[in-house]
Amino acid sequence: MLPGIGALLGPVAAWLYYRDRSRLLDEQGKEAVNFQISMWIYSTVIGLVAFGLFSLGLIGGAVGSAAGQPGVGAFAVLGLFSTFFLFFLPVLLVLGLLPLILMLVAVIQVSAGKPYRYPLTLRLLR
Repeated sequence: MLPGIGALLGPVAAWLYYRDRSRLLDEQGKEAVNFQISMWIYSTVIGLVAFGLFSLGLIGGAVGSAAGQPGVGAFAVLGLFSTFFLFFLPVLLVLGLLPLILMLVAVIQVSAGKPYRYPLTLRLLR
């Protein structure tokens, strides 16, 4: 949770410090803060879904084993791990790398004096 908060606090501090210098810095600061809030929301939702599915897999495995059908329990646990490695791990890798790549593109664009709009961003600050 702390890295997510740190990723949000940095753009908020920079935006608050530089927003009075120019209209472009104010707009791009809001854009960066909105992007970081959006990434935090997406990561939180995916984390909650992953936790819920992980819990269901463990519960299914325990219920299947307790019912005297170890094959059902093993199938539930196998489904749990395959879902993690085939879906959630790649999604978490993309959510980890995407902000870094998009922030670098934004820095290059804004340094050239061009505004940059982050994709997948919820526009909460206007």
